[in-house]
Amino acid sequence: MSSQQNIENAIALANNQNSTEADYLSAIETFSTALPQSAAKKDIYYNRAVCYLNTGQFDLAVFDFSKLIEIESNKAFYYSCRAFAKARTNDKKGAILDYEKALELEPDNPITYNNMGLVQEEIGYIKQANKSFEQSDDLRKKEEANKVLHLQDNQSVKKEVENRLDKVQLELNKAKPQPITIPPTEPEIEKTKGELAKEIFTNKNTFKEFIQFIKNGFKLSK
Repeated sequence: MSSQQNIENAIALANNQNSTEADYLSAIETFSTALPQSAAKKDIYYNRAVCYLNTGQFDLAVFDFSKLIEIESNKAFYYSCRAFAKARTNDKKGAILDYEKALELEPDNPITYNNMGLVQEEIGYIKQANKSFEQSDDLRKKEEANKVLHLQDNQSVKKEVENRLDKVQLELNKAKPQPITIPPTEPEIEKTKGELAKEIFTNKNTFKEFIQFIKNGFKLSK
C-alpha cells in the first residue's frame, strides 16, 4: 500500500465517529511517519490534531494547531480549534485570546462567540460571557433571517416576477396584430423574459413598483 493511501486511510479513521481509541492512535502513528516527506502537511497536522483531541492529548493538539497557524496565519478556524484545545489544557485565558483572534478574522461567527462565552463563564467572567452569548444569539437570528429572506427571494419574489413577466408579455401580444409565424423556441421565450426583466430593473417607474412589492412583504398592492 502506498504512503498516500496510508494517509487517506488514516484521515478516514480520524473523521469516523465510530473510530475507537486504538484507531485514533494508529492514525496518529501513520501521520507522524508520513509527515516529514509529505507535501500535504496541513491535512496531516489538522487530522492528527483531531486524533489527539479524541485521545485526550490536548497539549499535542495545541502543538499541531499552532503548526497550522504558522502555515496559514489568517484562518480563523485554526485559532478556534486551538482555543478549544487550550481550554482543555486549563489555559483558559490563552483560549480566550485565540477566540478573540478568530473573531478578529471572522467577526460574524456565532459558534466562536458561544464557545468563547463558555470559557469566560468557566473562569468567572460572567459579564463578558453574557455579552458573548448575546452576540452569538443575535448572529444566529441574523443567519435565520437571511435564510428566510433568501428563501423568499428564490420562491416568492422570483415566482412573482415570472408571473408579472408573463402578464406583460400577454398584454404586449394583445396590443399588436399577431402574424402567422412558427411558434418561438424555448430559448427565444427565455430571451424575451430576460429583456423584460432588464426593463423592470432599469426603468425608474417599474423599479419603484418592484421595490414597493418587496416592502409590502412580497404582496401586490391593490
